[in-house]
Amino acid sequence: MLLKQIHRLIRAGRLLDGIDPAQLRRLLSLAHEIAFKQGEVMFQEGDKSSYLYLLVSGDFALELSTGAGPYRVETLGPGDDVLSLCDHNPEIGYVLMRRLVELISDRLDSTRLQLVRHAVKTGSTAGR
Repeated sequence: MLLKQIHRLIRAGRLLDGIDPAQLRRLLSLAHEIAFKQGEVMFQEGDKSSYLYLLVSGDFALELSTGAGPYRVETLGPGDDVLSLCDHNPEIGYVLMRRLVELISDRLDSTRLQLVRHAVKTGSTAGR
């Protein structure tokens, strides 16, 4: 039941819109259900995370630390995605998109290096 709910929410959001069904199934196979108590902190500002959270039920408050205490930037609910947050908060969108570009760039560099090593190893001149 949870996987059907997650699949519906992913399809409703723009973040993974148009993803190939086989790739989506692979992504869903990596999913883990996590429950948080009301008021529990999922992560702190500046923390690094290896996870992408998909909110299935409840609300999520995004807060920034200020000298006067926490400042609530936005509250998200089920089906809200990262792009909505970026649309309403360009500063956060900039940071997120910059990190995504850095990640993509790192992966492209890694792939390029692997291809060069493979070409050297096999003596391939394809693509020249």
